[in-house]
This record gives sequence, C-alpha cells and structure tokens, in this order.
Amino acid sequence: MLDDVINNPDLNRYLTSFETGQTIMVEGDDSQDLYILISGELEILKGSKKIWEIAERGAIFGEMSFLMGSKRTATVKAKDDVEAICIPRKNITAFLSEFPGVSREIAKFLAERLGEASQILHGLKEFCDQLPDAVLLTDKDGNISSWNTAAENLYGLDWHEMHNKSVEDIYVEPQAYRDFLDEVQARYSVREKILKIKHPEKGTRFVSTSTTVLYDGHHNFKGVLSLGRDVTAVQNLERRYRRARYWLLPSFILLGLLSAAIFFGYPYFSKGFETMDVKKKELRNQLAKDYVLLKSLLADHFAAGDRYKTSQLMKEFFDVQENTSIPYTGLILLDENKKVFDAYSNTETENKNMVDSSYAGIDFRGSERSIHRVLSLYRTHKDHPMGCKGIEVAFEIRKDNQVLGWLVFQMDMDLLEKAYDLDEESLKKFQFRPQNP
Repeated sequence: MLDDVINNPDLNRYLTSFETGQTIMVEGDDSQDLYILISGELEILKGSKKIWEIAERGAIFGEMSFLMGSKRTATVKAKDDVEAICIPRKNITAFLSEFPGVSREIAKFLAERLGEASQILHGLKEFCDQLPDAVLLTDKDGNISSWNTAAENLYGLDWHEMHNKSVEDIYVEPQAYRDFLDEVQARYSVREKILKIKHPEKGTRFVSTSTTVLYDGHHNFKGVLSLGRDVTAVQNLERRYRRARYWLLPSFILLGLLSAAIFFGYPYFSKGFETMDVKKKELRNQLAKDYVLLKSLLADHFAAGDRYKTSQLMKEFFDVQENTSIPYTGLILLDENKKVFDAYSNTETENKNMVDSSYAGIDFRGSERSIHRVLSLYRTHKDHPMGCKGIEVAFEIRKDNQVLGWLVFQMDMDLLEKAYDLDEESLKKFQFRPQNP
C-alpha cells in the first residue's frame, strides 16, 4: 500500500489493534473481513504449523475468504503488537466508493500475489516433472487434479484422459483401489501396495503405490497424494522364483537319482576309472553333486548380493535332507576376498555371527589340478571352549568366467572318521575337474 493511501485520516475509523499473541482470525472460521497491515508482524499457521510471516507495511491478509466468500483457510496471529485497517465485507461497496485509491492498491496487490503464486506453481510443476516416480494428486471426490510427466508415461494417459477423471478408472481392479484407499484413510499413509493397471501399449503392468491422505487444519479430508513406480519386472521375477521353489524338492530327488546312476555306472563306462574305496567314492560323488546343485541355485543371488535368498536356499538344502545322513554340518559363502558373505549350520545358530569374518589367513590346500581346496582350522564351541579341529572343503564359484568367491562345506568330523574312514590328507587327494563352460 502506498503511504498516502494508508495515512488517509479518514481511514482511522477502520483502524483496529491486536496485542502480541492475539489471534486475529482462525482457520475454518466464517468471518470474511479484509485487513491491511499498518504496523507489527503476523504469523500465518496451517493447523499448528507456521507456514509464513508478514511484516510488510500495507500488506493485505484475509483476502481469500473475502474474495471467495469461503471460510478462513489459515490462522493469523499477532507476533507482536499489530495495527491494521479492517474492511468489513458487508460495507465493502461503500468503503471502495469512499476510498477508490484503496481499491486500486488492493487490485495491484492481488495481481502481484497471483503472479508470485503462478511462478511457485510452475516451479513445483517443473520439480515434479523431474521426479522418477509418478505423482498423482486427487481431490476429495477422487478425481485427478494434478500429475507429473512420469505419471503420463507410467499409466500411458495424456492430459485429456486424466484431467478431472476418477482415479479408480486407471486401475484394472477398481475395488482393490477402493479397499486400499479405505486402509490409507484409516492409517493416514500406507508404505506400499501393488496395484494392476492396463497400459494401452504395454498391457498389464504392476504399480507399487504409496499414498498419503491430505487434511486441512481441522482434519477435514481434502484429497490424496500418491507416488507410483513400475515393478512389473520384480513381480515377474518373484513369480519365477516361486515356480522354482515348487520344483526344488523334485529337482533334489532327480539329481539324487542321476547321481546314483553316475555312481554305479561310471566304473563300468569310464576307461580312466581310478581305484577307490566305495565309501570314499560315494562321498566324492556326493560332494560333486551337491556343489553343482548349490552353485546353480546360489550363483545369481550371490552375485547380486542378496543374502536373504542365499540364506533361504542353504536352509532349504538341509531341510529337504532332514532325515538323511549327510557328511556336512554347515555351508559358508566367501566372497572373492575370502570374507564371509553368508553362513548356515544345521547344528549351531552361532554361524550367523561369522558373517563379515575373514578366511584370508587360512591356508587353502589342495592340488592345482582340482577345483577344490581343503581347510584345516580350529573353532571354539560351547562343548569345546578351548577350540576343536574342523575340516572344511571349499569349491570356487564362477559366473561368466568371473570369480565370485568360494562355497565351503563344513564337514562332519565324526561321520568322516566312522562312516568313510577319511582324514584331511584323503580329502586333498580327491579330484574335481571344472565344468565345461
């Protein structure tokens, strides 16, 4: 406001004052008077959160309710002693006729405010368009009011197909979205929900949606803000993994039968058969079979660093053989630096504490003609607090000609001695040739 307008002595009868901390207007109130700040500072609040301060002499406040005839959209408090001109809505016609200069300044102020708001909205739009996730804003009736470029790409819809359309229409199962929205309103926000959409070019897609409910300061529902991203590839991968798990047990049985066939047939069909005690050969073949099986199951997850999947697969390896006598008590995965990536034992829970420990100082002994190495080390145990000797057999794991690390079998020492009459030196003499690429 210009000083010559504010300082008009005829405006004194509209002058009002407020003490420090006094509330001038309350969010949701029906009052619609317009104010012009003469002196002091104001705090603007949405709910209990301060969102702005006004200290400019001649600034207008309360204009939204005044112009739109609606309830107050924010609370205004006096930060210190405040003087202001109060223009009652019911007297606005007479007031503007008496003070036309005020009318021009109000129009100028509102035009400047509109320009600033337009720039802010444009900046927010540009910012949202840079986000990789799809952003959707819906009003209280569930109609789409705003979105970003990522949303158009994800849902395959343009401006005419989205503006003011019901958000339910973009989902294959509208009832699933309604149930999701009920859950969101009950909990204010839900971390993630997978919903299906029908993309006009890509077909059915799976969209991970996280949503937050928007309320005003009086907890009146105003709309919903949603973020979405395409997780179709992840869903398809999980579906394939579930199918793989379904066939896991039959695969173990089939591999067992194949191993038995190899065990009994190899001596008769291989000219290079080396004389070996039947029990020892049985152990060698079982080690070879289990190494090939576990390598095929673990390699991809090991390369991806997915410890959850490797732990699950190692546990299932022991679970399906629960009632079978096997020569190992545990499995360990070492990375290329011989650092423990994952460990599982069917006799101890302490092996999980081995993760991130190092095998770098342990001697990996064996023949260069074989892909296995024999490790001799001492471990403490609740029954052997001073430590007891253990033997482990390590096999190198490769993927695409790149070394990922080692798969280590922790051998059952009692079973080795009693059932196989084997020691460390005997294990070193085993020969395991690398698979053909």
